[in-house]
Amino acid sequence: MVVMNGPEKGVADDFGRLHTYLRLSVTDACNYRCVYCGPAAAHVGLSTDQMVDLCSIFYSMGIKVLRITGGEPTVRSDIVTLTSRLADIGFDRLSMTTNGEYLCRYAMDLKKAGLDSINISLDATEDSLYESLTGGFHVRAVLDGLQAALDAGLLVKLNCVPLASCFERQAVQLMEVAAAYKVPVRFIELMPFGNGARCTGASFPLLQQFLEDRFGGGQLIPEGMISGCGPAIYRNYAGVSVGFITAISDCFCDRCNRLRLTARGRLKSCLYSNKYLDVQALVTQGLPQVDIEKRIREFVAKKPARHGAGRKDMAEEPLSTFGG
Repeated sequence: MVVMNGPEKGVADDFGRLHTYLRLSVTDACNYRCVYCGPAAAHVGLSTDQMVDLCSIFYSMGIKVLRITGGEPTVRSDIVTLTSRLADIGFDRLSMTTNGEYLCRYAMDLKKAGLDSINISLDATEDSLYESLTGGFHVRAVLDGLQAALDAGLLVKLNCVPLASCFERQAVQLMEVAAAYKVPVRFIELMPFGNGARCTGASFPLLQQFLEDRFGGGQLIPEGMISGCGPAIYRNYAGVSVGFITAISDCFCDRCNRLRLTARGRLKSCLYSNKYLDVQALVTQGLPQVDIEKRIREFVAKKPARHGAGRKDMAEEPLSTFGG
């Protein structure tokens, strides 16, 4: 395990934002074919050892929270072993985002390996709608996986990307399942990557008005009341904690504390920027840790003040290539 060094407990940029959260994409492969994502073909990138070594370096630099993403992380046959090795580094919190298809198989083992919490992407619970959104998959496996995650003792949140064509149906279905399983749900604004650039996301003011009209309430939940709430703004509707993540229409760039390491070994300081640092190349060159840390700090320092959502080339970048 790497021991934290120096007084700085994070990676700062030139605007004073301190980065303490890393999203690690462990694969860009995915078994689903969601309408707004469109995964890229799997590429050979970071080896397992390189992932662990790099995450150890980020930990030594002050990263406190690590989230395992994809693609779909559970398509990796070694996902439990990898999770255990990442947990051994010592992060304050180790989380995962998954489509939930294989959670019945892995939830208990992931908890034992050191996983603390899990976000399950769930865009509908009506089978026909779920199939149309995911490329033909059945929702039952995900609902069973949700229960398995709760039984294992994992903290669970639901993620939903509402679309303009069906957001009312999605909202009702997600509110019902969140109430039944007593878990928070977050509605995430559609990101204009890959197929998402060719879809139309729901208007969040309309979504919030619909929830208020249908369920009542809408009282703001104070920050810190929801564990690991991140950028979501939470409101209470009929006893359900509902988060809204509005990266496009009402961005939260001024308080962004996140970095992203892709499965191909590219460090991104901003999800919507086409700039990256090839950290795999640094490791392959055999640079000492102190030099790798220096290059990372120099790169993050130049993080833009605000994201560049709307770039034309974003339509050619599937979301699965860098873990959302």
